[in-house]
Amino acid sequence: MRQKCFIGMPTAVEAFADRSPFAAVFEDDGEVAYFYGLDTRRPNQPIVDAMYVYNVCNMRDRDVARDVDIIWSPDQQRVALLIDGYAHAAFDFGEHRGYCRSNIPSGSTWSPAGHGWDDHAVDFLHPVA
Repeated sequence: MRQKCFIGMPTAVEAFADRSPFAAVFEDDGEVAYFYGLDTRRPNQPIVDAMYVYNVCNMRDRDVARDVDIIWSPDQQRVALLIDGYAHAAFDFGEHRGYCRSNIPSGSTWSPAGHGWDDHAVDFLHPVA
């Protein structure tokens, strides 16, 4: 799923897995941006976790369109948020773990080990030949 977005322009990019019950949403509300992990089997509260991506006022070049990609692993247990090809956040639904470069929040009920970044979270983006 790829969409062109401008930082600070209210935007939501959704990506639903087609072979698992999971979904991911990137949202820039005009002030801050978050990446949400969802489990569609939970109809009353599908959001399992949320991670802070950026604060609009701290971003440069807001007049430049950005490529926002949400990419699923082949087994659809992991998903990554890329902005202009750079991974900013990821969810591993099998391990109940979120990863983000900001490490905000530092932990959650769903991801008690925290949200600290680990390059292995997105190793599916670069499969070994």
